[in-house]
Amino acid sequence: MRRIVPVLLIVIMILPYAGAVPILDASTKFLLEGREYMETTQQLSLSLIALASSYPAVENLTISDLDYFVDALLTRQNPDGGWGYYEGSVSNVVDASYAVIALKKALAVYEGSKASLISDAIENGIEFLVNSRNENGWGYVPDTLTEFYPTVMAVWALGENGYSKDHPYIRSAIKYLEKAEPHGIRRGEFVALKLLAYHAVDYVSPELIGEAWDLVNSPEITVKERAFLTYVLLVYEGLTFETAKLLATLENLKEKNESFVYWANKPEKLVQREVFVTSALATWSFAKVSEELMVEPETPFEASCSELEKVQNKDGGWPYIVGFSSTDRATYYALKALKKCYFMDENIEKGLEWVKGRIDENMEISSERGEIYPPYIYNLLTLLEFNLVNESEKAKHIAFIKSLKREDGKWGDFLGLQPYDTALAIKALLALGVSPQDEDIVKAKEWLLSFPTEGWGTVLTTKYYTRFFPSEVSTTIEVLEALEPLVTRQDVEKHLNWLLEQRTEDGGWPNIKESYILGVLMYQGESSVELTIRATELLYAFGIDYRQETLQWLLPKKKNNLWGSSIIDSALATLYFSTFEELPKPVNLYEVIRILPEGNFEILYTFGRDKVAVSVKNSLDMLFGTNMTVEQFKEIGDGNYIVLAGLTEFDLSKYNPFIELEIDNESIYLNGESYKRDSTLLIVPGKTSKGYVLFILYPRNLDNAVKVFFASNIIKYLNGVACVVTYEDKNQNGIIELEELKAEFVR
Repeated sequence: MRRIVPVLLIVIMILPYAGAVPILDASTKFLLEGREYMETTQQLSLSLIALASSYPAVENLTISDLDYFVDALLTRQNPDGGWGYYEGSVSNVVDASYAVIALKKALAVYEGSKASLISDAIENGIEFLVNSRNENGWGYVPDTLTEFYPTVMAVWALGENGYSKDHPYIRSAIKYLEKAEPHGIRRGEFVALKLLAYHAVDYVSPELIGEAWDLVNSPEITVKERAFLTYVLLVYEGLTFETAKLLATLENLKEKNESFVYWANKPEKLVQREVFVTSALATWSFAKVSEELMVEPETPFEASCSELEKVQNKDGGWPYIVGFSSTDRATYYALKALKKCYFMDENIEKGLEWVKGRIDENMEISSERGEIYPPYIYNLLTLLEFNLVNESEKAKHIAFIKSLKREDGKWGDFLGLQPYDTALAIKALLALGVSPQDEDIVKAKEWLLSFPTEGWGTVLTTKYYTRFFPSEVSTTIEVLEALEPLVTRQDVEKHLNWLLEQRTEDGGWPNIKESYILGVLMYQGESSVELTIRATELLYAFGIDYRQETLQWLLPKKKNNLWGSSIIDSALATLYFSTFEELPKPVNLYEVIRILPEGNFEILYTFGRDKVAVSVKNSLDMLFGTNMTVEQFKEIGDGNYIVLAGLTEFDLSKYNPFIELEIDNESIYLNGESYKRDSTLLIVPGKTSKGYVLFILYPRNLDNAVKVFFASNIIKYLNGVACVVTYEDKNQNGIIELEELKAEFVR
């Protein structure tokens, strides 16, 4: 009879489900209501994993609710440290692994004596797993042949407790798993378990991820497999439009009664319902996405600090472009920025070690060339920034830099005396403690101020003539940065005016604004994050304030979690953000979506969009249990609004400073990425002083795309600072279907 009771429990769950209850609340309630019917270690373990993962998000879920499952597992642990299929059963590797993983997940919630009990149980469980290992993996019980299921579970459990792919036990097990085939386990579960085990030990298998996608999109898999694969793909890829579709599909597969929801396999030959296991896996998926959606938006400064650490190369340095070799200049700016973030941490120490290993080599190159070698200067400035150069070393570097001058107070290269080289020499000497009244520094200042040009550029010097090439923003900034502690604003007024003239209409600075030949415009420069920030800070030092304008210009320049197009861009953005006492946080789509049920939103539409507005209202009312009003647009007032309009009818920057939108006849440019105008709709969150605005902007030919998109559950999982939805009529039937919509969450 012990296996019949759960089935009877499910058979009576036939009452209607109250759709307004959040799915995570309703699914965790099912696991709690059904706990006394759970008999296997796997059921208890997966339920504990799901509940512990849901704990921060479900308001009515308490520690005492988790206690039942924790206590049950602690009681079931055998003297040998393992767990059996049922309470009192002989220990086996599979169930021991499930229990260890579950208790590890729950441990994060507990403290004090209960945490100590859990830690001891985990430690004993790990010891059981290690002692149960055979030559190349694990059998179900000690001293049996290696098999897939116990091996993959042991790898997963050990990985969750600090074992990596480099550990000899794990390395040999992975070698076995790579060749193993599923026996007695369905393919979807086989792939999901391998991916979770690999993720836990930091082993990558791109082909397996591809197979997971193929399987989850197959109609042949069970609900349990779908729930498992959905969770796994969320782990690997996070919340994207494609994983949001998986969640929407999983939500549609729920079964329900008046107060909770659950999932089960459809009855068929050789397939059991597996209600508790399937429900736990599905709940775990929704807990995972809830965890991601609930993350408090970071300020630009906080976000850029964490991202800079992530792109550090293994050698300790930072590249100019992610994925390339470390460079001295990028490392200088990255370390300078991270010092503002953390003052000192492991990444900074690792970076400084890289710099220490570079400076002598770069100094030697500078000596061989007989000129200023910028990588050497940036190594030196880095170490000086962190007070890692002693007095005798400072004296050595001062003498060396002075030995490289071509004339008193002038440094250069094979083309002749150069403002750029001289500026670097001044910066380094001043940082080394040389007095501003030092003869070389005074003469360098006089020489730079004697230039007949406005701004500075490259200089070609021969014994017959001197040619001044067109001034560049980069060289001009370098020189003015070097001169700033030595001169007054009046001394460099003409150069500051030239620099101001180089500011483009968009508010940024390129290296060369425009280039003409015979009166014909040959080149127009693109604004650079690096140059814009340095120009702004430099002008501010001379009493010219563009800081707020540059901040607004900078906020939408985030790409792939970094600012601008290079590490130097992102590091300088971090330094720039650190100078503001208050910074705006990005308005996130989910921030708006989560208050739709009780936010009293009013739907507004511009001319000709009334039918679409009514369709959106009906979909949202059904999804969130609301009763929104629909009116033609007059104004955005003090309330919360959903606005349906054309692509060019609103200036989004007034409502969301992290969005930069440009539109021409053919394309939409959102934060630097281009999309076809006639096949793209935008969903953008915004804020006023009194409420939220959700903009739905689209061309009229996509009326039905808006209807289809909002009729799906996917709207519940929107995230990022915008969602870009594009349509392609793949089957050429002219009917817009959800499968023909592709979306991108803009982070």
